[in-house]
Amino acid sequence: MNLSEDQLKQIDALCRAMPITRMVDYGMSREAAALTHRIVREGRAWDIVLEELARQQEATAHDEQESAAARELWHAAAASLIFAQMAFNADGERKRYLYQQMTRCFTRFAALSEFPVSRIEMPYRRGRLFGWHFHTNAAAVAGSVIIFGGMSGWSTAYRSMAEAVCRRGLDCLLVDGPGQGDSRLEGGIRADADLTSGFSRFVDWIQERTPGRRIGLWGNSYGGLLAALTATRDRRIAACCINGGPMLTQLPPFRTAQEQFAAMFGESDPVALTAILSALAFDSQHAPLDCPTLVLEGGADPLVPPGAQRGFLVGNSHPLSRVETWLDGEHTIYNHSAERNALTTAWFAEALATSAR
Repeated sequence: MNLSEDQLKQIDALCRAMPITRMVDYGMSREAAALTHRIVREGRAWDIVLEELARQQEATAHDEQESAAARELWHAAAASLIFAQMAFNADGERKRYLYQQMTRCFTRFAALSEFPVSRIEMPYRRGRLFGWHFHTNAAAVAGSVIIFGGMSGWSTAYRSMAEAVCRRGLDCLLVDGPGQGDSRLEGGIRADADLTSGFSRFVDWIQERTPGRRIGLWGNSYGGLLAALTATRDRRIAACCINGGPMLTQLPPFRTAQEQFAAMFGESDPVALTAILSALAFDSQHAPLDCPTLVLEGGADPLVPPGAQRGFLVGNSHPLSRVETWLDGEHTIYNHSAERNALTTAWFAEALATSAR
């Protein structure tokens, strides 16, 4: 198939935004991710390729008699659909449909999960916030960790993190905050300059059910900044992990990122959007993080260069606060996911056991 220059540019942009390492981190097999890239580069539409793959995985899951194997097939289908909907930045009918199908497959996975998983929903402003509660099997729960992403990586992408948290004797909430995932597409909640109150609503949810429980935040990509801002404004946060997060919010010159910000905040006018985003910056001089804080950085991160996150620790003297660097680490350490999860969950287990603000 002869492809135009514009088509080739679009394909390159999709493959850069969704590299094989990211697809594997979110739950696809390396073989399926590599095959997707190869077929898309031959000219087939990204969303069609991944939707067809998900249908195949779903059909196999229906026929699978062994529950553990069926569980992984349902999750594989959900992961394929996570990436299928990423082909679209704006909230059109096609994106909503693919995301709904992803939620349906993830629900089937949740019913077979190693750790009990329940879908959570709560009112917020004039809409609803959504998430997934992973329950640890530990006899005594040592705390809860709330995990979220940024502009395009949303709650269900972080299953591996949630399970790693549960293995440390901690409960985990994978959540969609304002402007993210189901909270945006189904709940009608867009982000604004006060979006940290939406993440604090999940803290309310935990505290209402388990008063006094220590709570940590784990924010990935742009969500790293949102985690830091929430932790400075909500004194109930006992530990914070920032994984590949910028220290301020700027409207980038790239069309894809501009469209993602416009969808997240429900504002397409660049002037109005810039005014909103200017309020979302971390300022250690006026509001430093004082809880245990773990910063994860990758030496090969094209979005957040090495050293750019160290300002999150200015003014933070807690002995557990530190920066962990992977010299060859990609954005949010996609390419060392198992090591990242093990290190971070061990840190949360220690921080939530000892922290006091």
